[in-house]
Amino acid sequence: MLLLRAEVRPPSPATTVHSTTRGSLLALVALAALIGSASLAEASPKRTKGSTKASKASAKASPGPSNAAVSGAKVAILPFEGDDAEPLRKHVIKIFVERGITVNSTLKAQDNPTQYRDMGAALDLAVYIHGKIKDTSPEHAVATVTIRSAVTGRPVASATFNGFRRGLPFDVEEKLWEKVHTAFARACMDASKPRHHNEFTHIEAGTPL
Repeated sequence: MLLLRAEVRPPSPATTVHSTTRGSLLALVALAALIGSASLAEASPKRTKGSTKASKASAKASPGPSNAAVSGAKVAILPFEGDDAEPLRKHVIKIFVERGITVNSTLKAQDNPTQYRDMGAALDLAVYIHGKIKDTSPEHAVATVTIRSAVTGRPVASATFNGFRRGLPFDVEEKLWEKVHTAFARACMDASKPRHHNEFTHIEAGTPL
């Protein structure tokens, strides 16, 4: 019987180096792919967040129904109460005129909500604005500005300011819109809907100031 002997030769150094190098390259490729996937996963939320911010900014810049109602509104700014209240009233008028709102400054205050409502319907008004100023010391005063719906004839918002009397009108001009613009816009939206006009209502509108 013949016995066959197989001789197993150890791999040559060149083959070992080639295999090791190839394995290292495959490991590096796998690691690069893993790092790339992680980078994409991390970057995706950032792009989504940026897109959300851009969408919000776009929505904020777009003119909505409330903005259209405000810009097309007709507003009556009535006489203010208190000693030397006209400077305060002029600064309030400036707030609304600068925003492109049509202001009627010649009307007189009415006695009750029904009269305000009827006058608002007859003159197509959205809002009445009136206020008062009262001294609290020789140099200080408190001012109150009221927003009244011309649809219901009732107040919907008011803002109060305290400070030096000479600087109070400027303080009101700077901060009033921020305090009342939400209620003001809502009242303008209500006024943009169809209203019943009473042709027989007697309105005491007064004379130009």
